[in-house]
Amino acid sequence: MKTQHIKPMQDSHVNVTPLIDIIMCLIIFFLLVGHIAKAASVKGIKIPAAKNGKDLRDKSDQLIINLVPPIGGYGDNGTPAIWIWSNQISESQLVTYLRQEKGANPKIKVILRADRSIPYKFVAPVLISCAQAGIASIHFMTRRAK
Repeated sequence: MKTQHIKPMQDSHVNVTPLIDIIMCLIIFFLLVGHIAKAASVKGIKIPAAKNGKDLRDKSDQLIINLVPPIGGYGDNGTPAIWIWSNQISESQLVTYLRQEKGANPKIKVILRADRSIPYKFVAPVLISCAQAGIASIHFMTRRAK
């Protein structure tokens, strides 16, 4: 019985094209995720501390509402700014916006990121707007107390 031998390859280079494709896909993925995370949060918010806070297990269907304190303080018209994604929304537009989001996604959960210096009288209208829009799942973002 005659055996066949495999001829050695003349050019034995490693094909790195698939590796480069994967790396490029990962770079694009992380750039997009970073952009989405940046758009969802607003800098300058000092999150309040809580001893009894719980981690939110289900991270899907979230809408993050940011309450940013006014620059000049809480004077005559010093009300906090409401930011959703990278858009500032007035208090009068909030119910309409939340109803549209609820219509697009009935399982929506609101995460409220409010600065720890904001009095409750400015948080309450946001909660009322969520209730008027039919959103029952509202969570407050906190950080762990040291």
